[in-house]
Amino acid sequence: MSTKALRKEEEENLLRRADDLCRQNNLRLTPIRERVYRELVQSGGPVGAYDLVDRLSNEKKRLAPVTIYRALDFLRDAGLVHRLATQNSYVISHGQPDMNAMKIMFVDAKTGETVEVHSTEVAEAVRKAAEQAGFKSVSPFMEVEGEIAQ
Repeated sequence: MSTKALRKEEEENLLRRADDLCRQNNLRLTPIRERVYRELVQSGGPVGAYDLVDRLSNEKKRLAPVTIYRALDFLRDAGLVHRLATQNSYVISHGQPDMNAMKIMFVDAKTGETVEVHSTEVAEAVRKAAEQAGFKSVSPFMEVEGEIAQ
């Protein structure tokens, strides 16, 4: 199978997962939400909200940024995308970690390329540190900026 065919198959699997997840949780994947998610899937990397406005608008009608932000908020709350604070952009989620694991997104500061890893060891270390700091709960998502080794 060619790389292009594998990429297309991965895209279809992610879109099917989003549809299934929404159905299982009685969430509505509206046409605009699906278009935003599909664009993020096809981009293969982080995309900013205003880039999404540009990509999804046409000559006759420009989408309002608030429309894109609402779709992104829905997709983030559903666990389908992550907001990368270091890049001020959004990237698709490749699934939820096990109950005791934490999702770590490594972001290359130069290229914006991301690598998603799930780790129980990091989750335990963060849980202990949060406990020592007097925090009751911590987000199961961590973003680390750096350089991807060549």
